[in-house]
Amino acid sequence: MNYQTSFTLNKAHYNECFEQSQSITPKSNRRYFKTGALALLGFFFYLTKIDGLSAHLGAFFFILAFVDALSVLYAQAWWVNRQMFSKAAGNKVQIEISETGLEIKSDFVNKVINYADISSVKSTEKGIILMLSTGGNSYLSKNHFSAEAWQFLLAKLAE
Repeated sequence: MNYQTSFTLNKAHYNECFEQSQSITPKSNRRYFKTGALALLGFFFYLTKIDGLSAHLGAFFFILAFVDALSVLYAQAWWVNRQMFSKAAGNKVQIEISETGLEIKSDFVNKVINYADISSVKSTEKGIILMLSTGGNSYLSKNHFSAEAWQFLLAKLAE
């Protein structure tokens, strides 16, 4: 089977990628560890008396803790907007499914993912995440494929 599809890297696609990637990793309170550590460091410097500099240093670390807390709370908005400012945003991506693997082409990426290079597959509500043996992962949305092509892809990945 040879199947080709294309889609545009837009805000909706990036939102879906982030949401689906987050759905497979459980949220933990460890993401606030750095915020707490920075706040404690700010508190420590604020209480010490080092030639008038400690109050300024304490305030600096309190501000860093606040900014870090915002980055945790608004992680999706931050990530999606960062992607929208990238040179790839707004470009068309073409994916070709073949017997040997996936070929992903755009103005900035020419990548071939052989089925043998995929170490595991994690299903999500709206697609799948391919975990590559070389490191990294790739998200594929069901919305970009026909039902027949999607079933073929899932069968090849199950082999």
